[in-house]
Amino acid sequence: MMLKFLPGSLKESPAYQALEAELHPDRLVPSLIAGGITGMIGVIRAISYAALIFSGSLASQLNVGVGMAVCSSALISVVVALTSTLPGMIATPLAAPTVVLTVLAAGIAQQLGPAADAQSLVLTVVAAIALGSLLTGLVLWVLGQLRWGRAMEFLPYPVVGGFMAGTGLLLVRGAFKVMTGKDLTLGQIAWFCQGAQCPRWLAGLAIAAVLLWATKRLHHYLVMPGVLALATLIFYGTVWGSHQPIAVVREQGWLLGPFPQGSLWHPLTTGSLAQVQWGAIAQASPILGLLVFVSLLSLVLTNSSIELAVEKDLDLNQELKAIGLANLVAGLGSTMAGNQALPSTLLVHRLGAANRLAGVFKALPCLLVLVLGPTFLSYFPKPILGSLLLFLGLDLLGQWLYGAWFRLPWVDYAIIWATLVVINTSGFISGIGLGFALATAQFLMQCGRLDAVDAGESPDNPALEADGEAEKEAGRAGAISRIDTARLQSILFFGNAKGLCQGLCDRILHRDPDHPPLQYLILDCRQVIAMDSSAAMSLGKVAKLAQKHNCTLVFCHLTEPDQWLLYKTQTLALAGKNVLSNYSEAVSWCEAQWQTASTPEALDTAGEQTVIEPPLAEGTDHWGDAPLARHGQHEARVDITLG
Repeated sequence: MMLKFLPGSLKESPAYQALEAELHPDRLVPSLIAGGITGMIGVIRAISYAALIFSGSLASQLNVGVGMAVCSSALISVVVALTSTLPGMIATPLAAPTVVLTVLAAGIAQQLGPAADAQSLVLTVVAAIALGSLLTGLVLWVLGQLRWGRAMEFLPYPVVGGFMAGTGLLLVRGAFKVMTGKDLTLGQIAWFCQGAQCPRWLAGLAIAAVLLWATKRLHHYLVMPGVLALATLIFYGTVWGSHQPIAVVREQGWLLGPFPQGSLWHPLTTGSLAQVQWGAIAQASPILGLLVFVSLLSLVLTNSSIELAVEKDLDLNQELKAIGLANLVAGLGSTMAGNQALPSTLLVHRLGAANRLAGVFKALPCLLVLVLGPTFLSYFPKPILGSLLLFLGLDLLGQWLYGAWFRLPWVDYAIIWATLVVINTSGFISGIGLGFALATAQFLMQCGRLDAVDAGESPDNPALEADGEAEKEAGRAGAISRIDTARLQSILFFGNAKGLCQGLCDRILHRDPDHPPLQYLILDCRQVIAMDSSAAMSLGKVAKLAQKHNCTLVFCHLTEPDQWLLYKTQTLALAGKNVLSNYSEAVSWCEAQWQTASTPEALDTAGEQTVIEPPLAEGTDHWGDAPLARHGQHEARVDITLG
């Protein structure tokens, strides 16, 4: 109502018109619902992340951690919602940066030792986390301001897989520490098998198993909060049935707390900075640098997946500035770093609430928790928090250890395992460094196996001339028969995989308005020297997008090694296994398919398809967890989970 009294000049401004559109009931109500749901999920995750960071010697100060994580979820969400290029973008603390913060907090606690003053310890940890947010925000904002966004996508796929798998294992270990107070190591296995400890982690494991099953089978936004709410009811129903006092249940280690009275959010003040042990933070500076790298990695992976899922181009430089500004605000508020969240963003769009106010309303449940204070937290069961961390960790391990076995060559799969092991034994920096070294060595070995002398067809070869004529003919017929050609060339590897994916997706999505929708896209690979798994997975994303838009991918001039790699990574399965030996046959096949669709009596004059098929698993028709795509099935899936 107050908008009526604004001056006329303001009412004509784009900002006012955008706000007026957001406040229209048709958009306001869905935004409120979507924001409330993502906010509740965000609060549960924030509490679990806080329990992961503030464990061990910091467990007594968990209320400070919860306030920090919940407040961070609110601040980052509001800033990104108002500054992102995508209305409906949701941001929150993520699992991967949280694991880095866990390592940071544990390192500071170890440096200060058990004799350190509790107040000084917690203030030092909070200051380090806030400094990490400020540093992350500054670096990301500067990268966006310099428009270096696309230059940050130079990441080998196996290194990403090893990093995500290593994060998953650390989340699993952290879940056991939240539920029992001890880290899950080989030396502690006997302790975890004792009768007094088993019920606590077995309860969390059971809830995590139900979450994994339910989220895979039931694709509904209420599955996760519903399972966690039901588990909480069962927990308190069991307590009520056993007639045990809450004090006894808390004494047995089933509940969080006890917590001191007061507010949850404890921002740093000028007086508290004097108690911070800055020397310990300086010694942890490499971990702060790692936090920046992991946040950047999460941003690149998340935004590329969101682009594919919502079919909209995002300005990565603006997204860098948006999340950079959000992390600067989070750091000034003494809270933890965050990033754009893939699952929550997709949830908002599926609910038809792709509005900026959805991210603003996400802060409401966070504010409610901050108002309720420690009294609310003291009744939170530890197995519920542990189950959520277990769910996130097991989901990452299943995707990058089990699923990758069916999608990647054995060398790339071995790099994932090597990175995973080193991350969990020597730390993130050593693991990621090893992964990059192995991926680089593999790339150099691939280049070393290439022939130095071109043994291919001579330029005046009749077969190539015929292909050239066919290409010209296809170019003339493209506007009529909806056939287009993309000629791939050089070495396709992790350095140009993102550009390859973006260029081909643009051909499918951004068709000239004067032309009909693209129906056949021929990928001519005659000038491709070599290909790695990162490029193959990028082509798989293109195939998924093509499926959704009724566009058929057709490969030609594939070498046997590249064809095998595309089959191993399931890219050919997603593309319908359309592989022709040369360009002439590819054009003929597309024209025949078009004629068959238009006139059923037309004859199929296509050449024979030549596909190298590895043996199927007994009794199955797919590799891993991605079924072979058939013509007529159009479903886009996003394989990267970031928490």
